[in-house]
Amino acid sequence: MRLSRREKGEKYMATNQKAVTDALRTNWTATFKAFISSNFDTDVCQTAAGTFMFPVVDEAGEDRWVKVSVIIPKDANEEDGTDGYSLAREYQLKVDAAEERARKAKEKADSARAKKAAKSGLTAVEE
Repeated sequence: MRLSRREKGEKYMATNQKAVTDALRTNWTATFKAFISSNFDTDVCQTAAGTFMFPVVDEAGEDRWVKVSVIIPKDANEEDGTDGYSLAREYQLKVDAAEERARKAKEKADSARAKKAAKSGLTAVEE
């Protein structure tokens, strides 16, 4: 099966884009690994392409691991909201909404507790 010029061009562009993406991932993975290794004096272990882990100690003195994955999205642009800034805004809206729900739930619980205390206070006085 022969490919048309257009199909050959598309195949070349896809191959070229993959190579560019792989190089970008490799570069940033190496940059992050070097930063962590030199600034935190710890071993950094490559566990997969674009993924590495390093040991840490938690507040309880237990050994733990941090896993970092460098991901280069294929499609990330402002027009459809898949760029980093748009996704960060969307995440912040979700965080803000969750905090607001928690605040309202706490207010409701506090109000119910206060009403119950007031009611039992009145009952105790009446008896």
